[in-house]
Amino acid sequence: MTDMPLLMHFIYSFISSIGFAIFLNAPKSTLPACGLTGGVGWAIYYYIVRISNNDLVANFFAAVCVSLLSEILARKLKQPAIVFVIPGIILLVPGLGMYNTMLYLVQNNYALAVSKGADTLFIGCALSMGVLIITSLFRTINLIKTNKGVVSK
Repeated sequence: MTDMPLLMHFIYSFISSIGFAIFLNAPKSTLPACGLTGGVGWAIYYYIVRISNNDLVANFFAAVCVSLLSEILARKLKQPAIVFVIPGIILLVPGLGMYNTMLYLVQNNYALAVSKGADTLFIGCALSMGVLIITSLFRTINLIKTNKGVVSK
């Protein structure tokens, strides 16, 4: 990773997330919020990688933060959370890991392909789990709120 200040990482990822949101046809009123989720997610990822040197943990916590911020913004802006999650999480997807896995397979370097493929798979699982935990938590809280006072027979 480049040795830029954290603020520059935030700014560039903010702009990139807005680009992905435009590409995915997000409503124009949500573009700054989409940029915010991507910027915060990448900044958290970058910070955790710098202090811990662990991609798996950094991706998990970044996904948790992106998902949490997306759920909050979805309620504030009255939009589905997915509008904010996808542009925010797409910057964290390990595209280079997928590319290198395929490259090693084509080069018949199966040991490196399995190693890089496993790392990439685990990062993908960490991203999925981060989003899943927060989404499930918010849905459970919402279900409890809507069923409060309702007695089932």
